[in-house]
Amino acid sequence: MSQPSRWLAVVTYRTDSGLVTVEHDIEELEEIQDLVEAGPSWFAISGIKITLQRDLGYERLTIEQAEAL
Repeated sequence: MSQPSRWLAVVTYRTDSGLVTVEHDIEELEEIQDLVEAGPSWFAISGIKITLQRDLGYERLTIEQAEAL
């Protein structure tokens, strides 16, 4: 079974009918730029939410704990 992509980016666009969300599974954050540029006008973006999807056992680490790894 394959792992999910590292990140889930949810882009919310304003439309005449209300808000529409588009989900993008991505590995690298730099991919968001190309996805936004290829999509509807970025002037219509209401927001972008990025969530880490992988459960690697590190989800409870603090910044200090992660630096010590």
